[in-house]
Amino acid sequence: MLQYDRAEEHFQNIIDKNLTKDDLELAYCYHGLAQVSNEKANNRLAIAHANQALEYLLNNPSLSEHRLVSSCYNELGSAYTHKKDYVSALQCLSKALSTHSDNNKNKVKTYSNLADVHFKMASYQIALEYSEKVLQYQSKTSYALIGNTYKEMGKAYGKLNNKTKATEFFDKAIEYQLKELPAEHPDVSCTYNDLGLIMLDFNNQEKAIEYFEKAHKSQLESLPSNHPDFANIHRNLSNYYMKQDNLDKALLHQVKVSENQLKTLSSSHASVIDTNQAMKDIYVKQKDYKQASICTLQILDAQIERKLGDSSLTISYQNLEDLALDESNLDQALSLCLRALDLELETILQQDFSLIFLYKAIGKIFYKKRQLDQSLVYYYRLLDCHLQKKPFNQSNIDKVYTYIGKIYLKKSDFDKILFYEKMNTSPSVNDSCMDSHQLIDNIYFKKRHAKQSFHYFEKVLDANLKSHSTNNSILVKTYYILANISFERKKFDEALKYFFQVLNNEVTQKSIHNRLLKNLYKAISTIYLQNNNYTQSFIYLKKLLNIQQKQNPSGDESSARTCVLLGNMYAQKSHTSEALQYYKLALSYYQQIHTVDQSLINAVQLKINHCHSHFPNI
Repeated sequence: MLQYDRAEEHFQNIIDKNLTKDDLELAYCYHGLAQVSNEKANNRLAIAHANQALEYLLNNPSLSEHRLVSSCYNELGSAYTHKKDYVSALQCLSKALSTHSDNNKNKVKTYSNLADVHFKMASYQIALEYSEKVLQYQSKTSYALIGNTYKEMGKAYGKLNNKTKATEFFDKAIEYQLKELPAEHPDVSCTYNDLGLIMLDFNNQEKAIEYFEKAHKSQLESLPSNHPDFANIHRNLSNYYMKQDNLDKALLHQVKVSENQLKTLSSSHASVIDTNQAMKDIYVKQKDYKQASICTLQILDAQIERKLGDSSLTISYQNLEDLALDESNLDQALSLCLRALDLELETILQQDFSLIFLYKAIGKIFYKKRQLDQSLVYYYRLLDCHLQKKPFNQSNIDKVYTYIGKIYLKKSDFDKILFYEKMNTSPSVNDSCMDSHQLIDNIYFKKRHAKQSFHYFEKVLDANLKSHSTNNSILVKTYYILANISFERKKFDEALKYFFQVLNNEVTQKSIHNRLLKNLYKAISTIYLQNNNYTQSFIYLKKLLNIQQKQNPSGDESSARTCVLLGNMYAQKSHTSEALQYYKLALSYYQQIHTVDQSLINAVQLKINHCHSHFPNI
């Protein structure tokens, strides 16, 4: 890789210091930079440099037929092939052919590239036809190059499942290579390596490992330890052990691939990213989600650094779901996902279908972090993407609503929403992930989708009522989802109806558990307070406190919070004695909690002092 760095520095120095004004020399510089970028797998830069070289050539009438034009189109073809944009690659290579004149070297390069593109497109017969053309234009005494062409043909026959022909052409490849090269030459070991892969495809695992080991032995005798061919052989050995279901050995060889690559390549190089992907897949199979998430983070971080505007970044997003499997990495995962989203939104709209993996991952991470409102926003954005895509895929839409339903089943912060509003003590907005404009946008976005979700789950309820008894658990969950959505939309009478449906069904079944019962009492008391029905609100809030005290007689933060709410309500009604009683109880609960925020204790103490200052006789 050092030689490429030096070449890049040389060409860039000529350009930056204006050491030449000649169009052809500048074109050679940019062509050289395109070659370096292709070797470094930086497709975006390779395309930019090759196009810049072509601009100098094609805008100068005396250079428009120069052989360098064909070479530039070949570099473009290679870059687009690496990007898997095969249509663009074929277009560029077609232009390369049209500008060859009688230059056999360029024709060999182009036909070889065309064979490679069609091989990657799984058009193996066409790949063979282009390889035949390569042979036609290659020098008859270039034994090593002819051997390499035979090797490529052997690979194509292997993919066509023609074992006889594949073996025949690999034998020819080795025969021709050994006419010109020593047995330990890297090209020969590369052929053994590829032959091992063919044997692996034919499930001849005994022959596969024989050829891999032969290739490895040859490499050890002829190559420095940092040579990239070692990465290839260890990768293939890893694939061999994967077929043997030996995950430990497969992982061991992938780690060796990574170690070899990082001696010469940057962590954002496409080959390093591919290796991290392979290791991640093995870790997932081993159920080692912590290591899998680390690999996924490295992949995404590298792709963001490269800022690739191609399919590779989208492919990385498909791995993001693994991030939420390891809760120790959630903050780092969230930060990377949000960075990736910002990067994407520079060039595409929020509803672009390519964002579905990002939205799903971010929604899932927020859900794991118990930040349900934020999770809801991103699942709604995921829903938007699916609703924009035509034709609709109802199955995918139903899956998103399943995620949304799970969030509403978890939501229970009723007192934090309306009690604060009622008592005019609004909590501060403190979300580092959003600025105020985002917050406002998300509020209106959620309102629109909350209404849409309500209608969806109403239809679910109607369908389930026809096929289930009224106390079925599926119905109860749907009632709870509808109640939560109605509450969020401030349709309080509607919410109350559905909360009571849940309460009545669960009490009838005697299956209600304390957590659900606490949430129901909290929600019902909150709604009654919102409707200024203090009597009913007191009843359900005291029922809530009763459960909390039974669960934890010495009190906890949730019990203290309920006592404060009761105290606030009594104070609002000017029942100072009762208010003071609950404030003191709240204070005693808070003081027993070692980790409690001191500001909570101070706030309750202020309320107690306020009661005493206005009513000193209490």
